[in-house]
Amino acid sequence: MRPKIYLFGDSITEESFGDGGWGASLANHFSRTVDVVLRGYSGYNTRWALKVVDRVFPEAESSGAAAPLAVTVFFGANDACLPDRYGAFQHVPLDEYKRNLHSIVASLKKRWPSTLILLITPPPIDEVQRIRYCPTFSIYFGLLDSIAPYDLYYTCLNWC
Repeated sequence: MRPKIYLFGDSITEESFGDGGWGASLANHFSRTVDVVLRGYSGYNTRWALKVVDRVFPEAESSGAAAPLAVTVFFGANDACLPDRYGAFQHVPLDEYKRNLHSIVASLKKRWPSTLILLITPPPIDEVQRIRYCPTFSIYFGLLDSIAPYDLYYTCLNWC
């Protein structure tokens, strides 16, 4: 059985196997030597990840499976959602975020003491672009309401 590297994280990890994604690049790089295994959960924060970390990986002793070479832990984008905005249900205060990361790493190290755990920080946010994008987006979103929709469903039914 080939060694494994697990990628554990939120949607950034889940979507990493798309064209040109970092997970796909990693899998391609190790294609002949290591299996890169995806454990990405869109929308998850560290609070939710902590609840599933013991269930999403195989037991250390199950089926004689060897410990993985490495596990990446890539959470924080959802934790950083603003507490007074739409994503407030995903927000995790910074102190809790740090405790959750420590607990996730401790859980993985308890299961696999020799495994390398790689913490990946969330990407930076370009506040200037975000502020510029939001008003522009709302203008386009408003235009959608004024355009009469074309019902492709009934057109296809009538055509078939």
